[in-house]
Amino acid sequence: MIDLIHFATPVTNNFLVDIIKWLIQISSSIALGVILFTIILKLITLPFDFMSRYSMRKNSLKMEEMRPELEKLQKQYANDKNLYNQKMMALYKKNGYSMWGSCLPTIITLVIFIVAINAFTSYSQYQNREYFYNMSNSYNSVIYDGIDADGDLIKYENNTFTVKHKEFYDRYVDNDTPITNNGVNYNVVKEVGDGSSSLTVTTENSYISYKFMYTLENEGTESEKFTVGSVSFIVKDTQLKDTDFKVLIDNEEKLFKDQTTLTASQFLEDVCSQKSAETFREINARFLWVQNIWVTDSPMAHPILDNWDTFKTTYGYTATEEGQYGMTADNYKKLISKLTDEQTKPNGFFILAVLTAGISFLTQFVMNKSQKAQMELQTVDGQGARTQKMMMWMMPIMMAFFAFMYTAAFSIYMIISSVFSILTTLGINWIVDFSFKRKKASQSAEKIRGRVFNKDTTEDEKEKEKQTKPEKKNNENKGDFISGPVKEEKHVRGRLK
Repeated sequence: MIDLIHFATPVTNNFLVDIIKWLIQISSSIALGVILFTIILKLITLPFDFMSRYSMRKNSLKMEEMRPELEKLQKQYANDKNLYNQKMMALYKKNGYSMWGSCLPTIITLVIFIVAINAFTSYSQYQNREYFYNMSNSYNSVIYDGIDADGDLIKYENNTFTVKHKEFYDRYVDNDTPITNNGVNYNVVKEVGDGSSSLTVTTENSYISYKFMYTLENEGTESEKFTVGSVSFIVKDTQLKDTDFKVLIDNEEKLFKDQTTLTASQFLEDVCSQKSAETFREINARFLWVQNIWVTDSPMAHPILDNWDTFKTTYGYTATEEGQYGMTADNYKKLISKLTDEQTKPNGFFILAVLTAGISFLTQFVMNKSQKAQMELQTVDGQGARTQKMMMWMMPIMMAFFAFMYTAAFSIYMIISSVFSILTTLGINWIVDFSFKRKKASQSAEKIRGRVFNKDTTEDEKEKEKQTKPEKKNNENKGDFISGPVKEEKHVRGRLK
């Protein structure tokens, strides 16, 4: 007798997980689907990122303008932090500097980052559970294929096996009379027991016999009740010795070398496990050096978990599901018994964790460089600059920790997201700097003779200004008839030349 392995059907229950699933399905690879999801998410948050970075860069430029005054205040109130802060806030207000302009967009971006973590965690659980669901279907298909299905009394399609138990019972006559349906000849054997009976259905060309227990209450009355109990699959030894059985394992001779030492059921389980392993390898969840993209990029992790309890904890397989589907540690071992390499080989080498930390450091470097003035002038003793420098090292360490704790797919998300943020920051800084310089240029003026003339003054305005000047009188600067004409004196900046 051989047992089926039932694994709970995976469900998403999360619209972001559904989006990731859809993007991966339409992409040529899992990694590309993750990258597309990252770009879409960043485009959604781009308005908030723009508001935040625009505000921060604008404040930085204003802070540079206030640098002389703030440096003077730092020297003046070096020993009085509170008073320095008061003077600084007054100066902020005077120059239109806003400390809170970038806070709300930054908080929204942080919330979306947390949502993304949950989405990738949920999807990694869903994806790994789907792998094992498909593996269990492949395992069971070897058993189901061993029964001749006529498409009516016995049907097997879309990984679903159905049997019309009552019709087998109704059409059963005796042990020597076969049932013929859609060209398939069934031989049915009845066994009567205390409280329940059984029917064993067999065909000539099958290597599996199907046996089901049943109870019949109030037979022959209107309240007759036919109830099916447990079912089992019995391996037919004679059929397994037929060389035609090799088609089940794609003519892999290596599985036959120990056939003489195995029972029929053990040998068939060996074939089922091989099919399960082939299904996992066909999934191709690799990404460059990473064996399974839904497991962390670490030499201490493996593409397949070798322990059922660890699998349940990691991928959220509940006790209710375990009891409902009858999944056991022994059945889990059967599914992975031919995946010995995947249970021992490293899933990665921390490369994504290092890349995540490196890109995070570069992101902090770009951010700090664009906020140099705030770092140096926000506090009287330079504590702000020291804090920012500390964050420049702490953030990469924290991102590396996330890469270590979560899947390789999430590491890819963090790397692409950080690269996008760097490019966004550089672009926004350029826009703000250009706008700020242009605005300052338009406001600049020339001071001539104590009056301010705009550089953009038109010729017509200049001509009009000349016409408004008083004309000099003809007798101006003339002396008397004795001394003669007085020489006009020129004055420059109030001094006699």
